[in-house]
Amino acid sequence: MLELAVLGSGSSGNSALICRDDVRILIDAGLSARQLCLRLEQLEVDPDTLTAVVLTHDHGDHTRGLDVFCRKRELPVYATPHTCALVRESVKSTVHWYQFAAGRQFDLAGIQVETFSVPHDAVDPVGFVFRCHESSVGILSDVGHVTRMIVDRLKGVDTLFAESNYD
Repeated sequence: MLELAVLGSGSSGNSALICRDDVRILIDAGLSARQLCLRLEQLEVDPDTLTAVVLTHDHGDHTRGLDVFCRKRELPVYATPHTCALVRESVKSTVHWYQFAAGRQFDLAGIQVETFSVPHDAVDPVGFVFRCHESSVGILSDVGHVTRMIVDRLKGVDTLFAESNYD
């Protein structure tokens, strides 16, 4: 079963964690690396056991801690090509970038990740639905307004995290 924990939500930083057994996916890294580590450890999750980082978009409150966090650990980072291009400019550490097109699906350690475009003033913002055979979690962040496509993509998810600091 997929589990969700919110590490931070707001203009000071956004991050969440999706877990299933030994798979741990960090959604956004907008908190400082120190805060990410502290909050993961409060959940009894060793930051060095993360499977990957997945980014919703390029804004600092979603990516601020990525560079320092990745200096101490080699983590794959998943994002759209436009988000990768923008975030890569501020990341000096070695990061293994994996790109996906908005609207496409990919497999991440046995979890199916569905992506969809969302309206926001970023270059290529996306929402996610994480699925495994027994459960699903929807992630929606900084959405200017809810579209019919968003409703369709999130319909029937078991858990929905809607971070609505933006609008």
